Amino acid sequence: MGMRCLIVDDSTAFLAAAERALTSQGINIVGVAHDSAQAIAGIDALRPDVVLVDVYLGEESGFDLAERIEATARDRSWAVRVILISSHSRDEMVDLVHESPALAFVDKAELSARTIHDALNSTCDGSTA
Repeated sequence: MGMRCLIVDDSTAFLAAAERALTSQGINIVGVAHDSAQAIAGIDALRPDVVLVDVYLGEESGFDLAERIEATARDRSWAVRVILISSHSRDEMVDLVHESPALAFVDKAELSARTIHDALNSTCDGSTA
């Protein structure tokens, strides 16, 4: 059984494209969410291994959601890893990502099964994927 992934983004078009692309690359997309409430409900119901969270979720913050996911997972003793995604450059995000509980940051333009696996297998030296 492959990696179970939930994608959180407020763009329906991006969700559809990412789900199609990642599925074709062997990632098991168990669900998608458009906001924080859907994401937390999806994590409860679907128990993904990894959650891809857009940094900007309309009026919500992906960084805040990453903290909520981490707290929820810790409270329930789940092993859920968060990777933040954005169309903004890595340089713009690096400090914020380091301050968050997210495992890594991946530029949306570079999002692939390989970049997800690289992020999950990266060392704990604070580097981003």
